[in-house]
Amino acid sequence: MDSNSELESRIGEVLKAEKDNSIPRMTKRDYIIAAVIIVISLIGIIGGFFL
Repeated sequence: MDSNSELESRIGEVLKAEKDNSIPRMTKRDYIIAAVIIVISLIGIIGGFFL
């Protein structure tokens, strides 16, 4: 049962990090940048298909 206690300690560390806000979250700006990159890449794929 050594792996079980290791898993519990890792879960505890993650919960502690979430409370401390040390895990970076995606902001609205990050989502906009990701959407722009996806749209540009899709245009490139579709454009390359028709060339």
